[in-house]
Amino acid sequence: MEDKRTIVYQSLLFSILFLHIAITGYMQIRVTQTNIKDLLIGEGEILLKHVKREIDINLEYLELLGKSPALITPNIVNLMAYDEAIAEDIYTLIHSMPDSSPQQLRQIPFPNLLVTDYQGRIVFKKGSVTAPHAFKSRLLSGKEATVVRMPTSKENSLLMGFRIKDIIIFLALEESELKHFRQKSIVKDIVEKEEKSFNIVGTTIYDPAGTPYITVGQRKGRVFVLRKPLDSKFFPGATVEVLISREPAEDTLKKTAISFVVMLLLLAFSGAASTYAIFLLERKHAKKMKKIQKEMELKERLVSLGRVASGMAHEIRNPLNAISISAQRLKREFTPEKDKEEYYRFIDIMRGELLRVDRIVEDFLLSTRSHVPFVQENLHTIVEELIAMISEKARTQNIQLINGINPATTLECQKERLKQALYNLILNGIEAIRSNGKIELSADIKGKVIDLTIKDSGPGIKAEDLRSIFEYYYTTKDKGMGLGLPISYMIIKDHGGDIKAISEEGSGATFVVTLPLSHTPSGDSATPRREAMPEGIQK
Repeated sequence: MEDKRTIVYQSLLFSILFLHIAITGYMQIRVTQTNIKDLLIGEGEILLKHVKREIDINLEYLELLGKSPALITPNIVNLMAYDEAIAEDIYTLIHSMPDSSPQQLRQIPFPNLLVTDYQGRIVFKKGSVTAPHAFKSRLLSGKEATVVRMPTSKENSLLMGFRIKDIIIFLALEESELKHFRQKSIVKDIVEKEEKSFNIVGTTIYDPAGTPYITVGQRKGRVFVLRKPLDSKFFPGATVEVLISREPAEDTLKKTAISFVVMLLLLAFSGAASTYAIFLLERKHAKKMKKIQKEMELKERLVSLGRVASGMAHEIRNPLNAISISAQRLKREFTPEKDKEEYYRFIDIMRGELLRVDRIVEDFLLSTRSHVPFVQENLHTIVEELIAMISEKARTQNIQLINGINPATTLECQKERLKQALYNLILNGIEAIRSNGKIELSADIKGKVIDLTIKDSGPGIKAEDLRSIFEYYYTTKDKGMGLGLPISYMIIKDHGGDIKAISEEGSGATFVVTLPLSHTPSGDSATPRREAMPEGIQK
């Protein structure tokens, strides 16, 4: 009974909430629709005000410039630009004629036009045009197809000549005509600039007779038309028609409606989504706990390995010391009657090998000592010492060891333990290559950490082996014990770093050792420890 009441109460509450959201959303869409219409009208009116103001200012300056050519105005910085645009439009018009027939020449919309053949005979003429002899010579020489004389303070007119097929065309724009074209270019430029700041698809300015004076853009798609008087003293009686695109507004309404429907659907399916989200979080948590458990097991095995290794190393050193003392007594107290030199040489060889075994045991013990102090060391020097130690083995297998680390690279570390970790990684590469190859070491400092890369040219690591190479006793070698890489992993972890293996079978293997440049007394490093198995293992 209590469950039924709970279900009825929740259903009723959900229904009220759903109905409230639906009504609110509908009202909001209607308000948005009205606001968008007002916004479109406002945009158009703002554009009209801007256009009128810019036209009045710029054309006022144009008149002042005509009266005083030396005047420098803030808006019309270079009148030459408009004259060049006029010349460019004339050039395009002349060269767009399909032919040079008299009928076609009469359609050229300029009052002063002169057309001659190459012999100077007049083919067509209207208005008054004087063609300078220099212009004719330049065009007839064949080196130039177009000549232009731009307006100057002394000669405020535009003269252009064109050589087209078998005729020469001269046209002139007198001061009044040039002023008209300048005004038109300025107005067109103003309208184009203002349109870019608003959602306008087209603007047309009509003269008092209703004839289009300037048209920018074109009617396309769904538009809102706003037409008002220009109210400019330079264009009395003119009107402006602004075409404002309705598409963004309608798209906004459409998106609003879609968002509203989606919101209702999300509300309806929120229960299922919440359940699924809880399932994902629980599964993610279980996966993370499994990784932490695996890491803890690995740490326990490594600690156990350290204890066993320490005990074994001490047990091995005791008989080694006895053998060494016995060798010393043999050399000091016993002297053979013949072959003394050979006898002493063998005694020295035996003592030397005993010392080497003792040093190996000492290095092994050192690899398990995490309490050794951290000291600033030169990484390049550490690698050079490693190469010197292992170069003989590499040379017998024709393997090249390359130290590409900057000699100035330093970091705080436990030198001998770090050498042991890197030694295992380099030795692993040598054993993988077997013969004829190279191992290259390089370093890259990234903020407070350094990435030490050990790259070999061996056969690479199989995909199924990649995630197990740092596990205790895991090995793919016939005579391997599976301790080298786990020990290296333990040492690097004690330094507050990490190792990741990158390999593809047949393309060699790369180990990237990330180490902090400095070590804090608490044992934490510049890089936070990673509590799971090396996440960087990649294929």
